[in-house]
Amino acid sequence: MSRSALWRQEANIQDRARHAEETFARVISEGRDRHSHKKGVLPLFGPDDTFNLHPVILSSVAKSPYFVNKCCEKLMDWNVVVDEIYYEVKHLEPWTAGAGKSPSTAFCLLLRLFTLRCTEKQMTLMLEHVDSPYIRCIGFLYLRYAADPSTLWSWFEPYLYDEEAVQVRQGKGDITVGEYCRFLLSELDYYGTRLPRLPIAIERQFKVRLLQAERSEERAKQHVENEAAMQYFQKTGARVMALYGDDENPITWYVAVVDRVILRDMESGEMLYRPKFQVTFTEYGNTEVVTLGEIDLPGTHTTNTPEGGEYEPERGRGEGSKPDSSSSSAAYHDRRGRGDQGYNRDERGRSNDYSRGKYDNYRGRDSRRDHYDYRGGGSHHYGQRGFGDRGNYDDHRRERSRSRDRNDRTREEKDLMEEVLRRERDKSAAKGRDYASRPKAFRGESDERIQNKKHMDRDVSDWRQQKREVQPKIEEAKATESQKPAAAPVREKTAAELAAIQEKKRKLMAKYG
Repeated sequence: MSRSALWRQEANIQDRARHAEETFARVISEGRDRHSHKKGVLPLFGPDDTFNLHPVILSSVAKSPYFVNKCCEKLMDWNVVVDEIYYEVKHLEPWTAGAGKSPSTAFCLLLRLFTLRCTEKQMTLMLEHVDSPYIRCIGFLYLRYAADPSTLWSWFEPYLYDEEAVQVRQGKGDITVGEYCRFLLSELDYYGTRLPRLPIAIERQFKVRLLQAERSEERAKQHVENEAAMQYFQKTGARVMALYGDDENPITWYVAVVDRVILRDMESGEMLYRPKFQVTFTEYGNTEVVTLGEIDLPGTHTTNTPEGGEYEPERGRGEGSKPDSSSSSAAYHDRRGRGDQGYNRDERGRSNDYSRGKYDNYRGRDSRRDHYDYRGGGSHHYGQRGFGDRGNYDDHRRERSRSRDRNDRTREEKDLMEEVLRRERDKSAAKGRDYASRPKAFRGESDERIQNKKHMDRDVSDWRQQKREVQPKIEEAKATESQKPAAAPVREKTAAELAAIQEKKRKLMAKYG
């Protein structure tokens, strides 16, 4: 290539870099203007020009031809970006596989969403989307990077055990959306980049809540397998133990009475994956909606021991008897109205207009507004405590009961925190880092360089093998040489012999000079 061609090539590279920088600055400015005029926009937590992205991935995405020429020039609103995610995103890693270090389509579209600014309604539609799990997961990534950490739990909590499959890593097996949500809340390393660090108090709070959610999920699975317990829970007026907590009171168990069994979603009418229960707490009189994992049989928890009404199977029915067909627990596994239809993208009749009411139906997933979040966060729907005319004496008695329970609640929270810390220690011990070893190759390292290192390692290995093969032969040769007989000693010449030698030298010198 001639020198002038090299100059032209360098000039083109500089022009593309300048154009990418100007384009990124323009879309950042447009996003700020849109935020000032658009209603219901999710507030960004942190800088509005980096969005808490790692500088390496941010710089790579901002210079990517796909982001500059496609995302910023053609994808001008939220609807089009969601369609692009549907058609183009195949995994959720930040980098694409291959020799070059290029950002993935998912992170290019994520940055474009940052510049467009999502509203709360748009984010809800993304998290509830039925056409593609990648639309949902990019919504969770958006929240993890840009939302206020104190609001993350209220967004993530309804989906912690969502069972829809999604491929996060290229060429690897699928995981569930619930596993992905729990991963985002508990980890900082994200497949070659870093997620923004959470405040330490919120991080520990999330880990405790994740442990509580894990226990609640295990409890719900146990109830589903216990047909007699499912029958008992569906009886109106049955006394149960139910979890309750708010901003002022830690989560603990209270005696409650089942008022109503909720089998269908309150908005969409779809069959719920598991039933919910409207219960009234007998001690305080407030009414709440709880999930299957948030209730248990009487007498199983000692924080507030029930006074009576212990669980007893119906007479004439043992625990092994089958319940009525109307109350069979198998009805709770219909995947909230989805059945076995799956996600047939060709039969959904997609449209670019997301505002025509198509997504107003929440598609059988638990509505965020109706999901009972007893872990705090300000989005609870509490019933009337209505102490009415019970008198000051009853109020004083309830306050004394609360003070007696406070120590048990504090002890339970300490136990949860100890369990979280124990898991962190076990995780650190299981990972175990060898600080003396050479670090692994970075993702952006070229294949040629990696192959060269492999060849060098192979050459060194061959040389060491040859040395190991030759060394015994050298040792053997040395041993053989040491075993040879010693040479005969040199005999010294006599005086007559030395005189004859001197005479011979004199004659030669006289003849030849």
